[in-house]
Amino acid sequence: MSFVFSLLGDFLVGWLWWLIPEEVDRRNDRKRLLAREVRCSIRALDRRVLNIGTDWSGGVATVEPGLLRFSPSIGIVGDRVVPVQSIRSAPSPNALSISGAPLGGASGGIGTGFIITTTGGELTATFPTVVATEVADLLSSAPRAADAAEN
Repeated sequence: MSFVFSLLGDFLVGWLWWLIPEEVDRRNDRKRLLAREVRCSIRALDRRVLNIGTDWSGGVATVEPGLLRFSPSIGIVGDRVVPVQSIRSAPSPNALSISGAPLGGASGGIGTGFIITTTGGELTATFPTVVATEVADLLSSAPRAADAAEN
């Protein structure tokens, strides 16, 4: 009988071990978005764009209407400013090799993929699924006149 209780206890601990980090990641992603920050993976589709190569880089991005400021922690060195002309959902993860994106985290995995069109070409970016729609909406909105005057 103690074996059954031990087995049930191990199962419960294993389930919680899997579930708790995922929920923590989701909550942290929502909190980051309130500060206009988001975990992000980014790469160029077929050639260097805005000094971003075709290998995945992971980090944190600050999002503003029409602008993504990427601070990498994996991959490229140095912050990148990406002016967003348009953003659309990626057709499929397999079509764009999103499966290798270093977004990390228990919940994010690869996240949700998008194609970002810039003045220099097209980039692929992934954001955590829980906030991906909000990030895409923010990036696709036009910058306000006051913000444009400051920059």
